[in-house]
Amino acid sequence: MIQEKPVNNDLTSVKLREEYMKPKLISFKLCPFVKRAEIALRYKAIQYEIDYIDLANPPEWFMDISPFKKVPILLVGGHVIFESTVICEYLDDAYPNKLHPDDLILRAENRSWVEFGSACLWDSFYMTVKEEKDDFCRVREDLFIKLDQVERVISNGPFFNGNKFSFVDVGFAPLFQLLEYIGELNPIKITAKRHPKILEWKKQLLELKEVKDLYPPDFKELYFEQILKRQGYLSKSLDNRKYDSSIKKRIY
Repeated sequence: MIQEKPVNNDLTSVKLREEYMKPKLISFKLCPFVKRAEIALRYKAIQYEIDYIDLANPPEWFMDISPFKKVPILLVGGHVIFESTVICEYLDDAYPNKLHPDDLILRAENRSWVEFGSACLWDSFYMTVKEEKDDFCRVREDLFIKLDQVERVISNGPFFNGNKFSFVDVGFAPLFQLLEYIGELNPIKITAKRHPKILEWKKQLLELKEVKDLYPPDFKELYFEQILKRQGYLSKSLDNRKYDSSIKKRIY
């Protein structure tokens, strides 16, 4: 008679709880704020799931759980966490391989520059929707003035604080990638003359595996299609033979 091996209920319970608590990220594929959360998840080697939605036609369940009706949203064990900075703060508190420095003052300063990076990201968005050249150039210069301030406080590299990758690096990496794409349509390149330290910082961040893997080969074309849909001044630089210029205007 074969004796059945008893089920390890404790182990089964642990596995079920781990699956229940596995983070699920709700994303729009082109959103740079979602990329922040993804970089943090990958840097910390956290197993997670991801669901993509269309912000132009969001599902009802998303509208029910998202207070601001925007991404990212992180679902953890039935709880809803929203806003990219808050999501990254949670991940840093809950998992090892810390992004924030131990020093309280430095940590507070880093949080300040993450928020500053959010303002820079919004400038990259405004550049894609401004319809007049003068308005586009004004936003572009506003962004560069912000970067002047970052240039004055950034370390000598390779990262914002020096040798340790941090939350500020997470916050700025998506901006630098979008500026690479925008720079192909308009001369908005970060240069060694005006921002030498930022230029080297950008190179380091965009070469990180946690960043590079988030931008597959088709991402640039999808981003250019999004720029076309917004029908701002920048969209005039796109090749009409390649993109459908009759498409209806929309943000997403």
